[in-house]
Amino acid sequence: MRLKNKVAVITGSSRGIGRSTALLFAEEGAKVVINYRERLGSAEDVVSSIVQKGGSAIAIQADISEPKDIKLLFRRATEAFGTVDILVNNAGICVPKPFLELTREDMDLVFGVNVTGVVLCSQEVAKIMMPKESGKIINIASISGIRNFGTPGNMHYAMSKASVVSATGILAKALGPGISVNCVVPGFVDTEMATSPEYVEQVISASALKRILRPEEIARTCLFLASEDSDGITGEVIHVDAGFQLK
Repeated sequence: MRLKNKVAVITGSSRGIGRSTALLFAEEGAKVVINYRERLGSAEDVVSSIVQKGGSAIAIQADISEPKDIKLLFRRATEAFGTVDILVNNAGICVPKPFLELTREDMDLVFGVNVTGVVLCSQEVAKIMMPKESGKIINIASISGIRNFGTPGNMHYAMSKASVVSATGILAKALGPGISVNCVVPGFVDTEMATSPEYVEQVISASALKRILRPEEIARTCLFLASEDSDGITGEVIHVDAGFQLK
């Protein structure tokens, strides 16, 4: 098992990429904290799936845009499992809206979760990891935040994910040598955040592999970055996009 006895906190892990990552980490021996904001039933389903297979997991409600919730998340995680070895900053929000209709509230909502949440979660887990001089932080960005792949209808989301990419290298320098920080950039993934069939077809035709991705494919990259196989890697941005950026 590649993560035996490690403790992993995965934000936004009641569904999608986070859920797949939680299930895979548990299979590899990790004790997993399932974080959710509203979907208690979905989070409990993930915990149940892990426990039924002999794994260890708990669900903790926390709004990643709220500092007090973040502190509670990590306090309860350490109370349950003693420490945190791995953080996957997966929680994200996308609220498409035409550029000319964007409001301050729209920007604050998306940046609160996608950027501020990543920074504050990393800050909180660093307090746990630094005394033992070890830990792995994995940020989940998006192909929308690379080059000009964002669209006028998701500009605030694209900007937020570009910020996550930028923050990864800075955090890697700030938290080394003991803690590694890396970023996964998914392309179009088949999750509940998927958009119109027309857009899906455009993505498929534009990608080198001519298909969309499955959440478990992103999870496997996170597993690599969470395991000792990646001990020599920090500050890196790994694209898992079916070759979409090659267009």
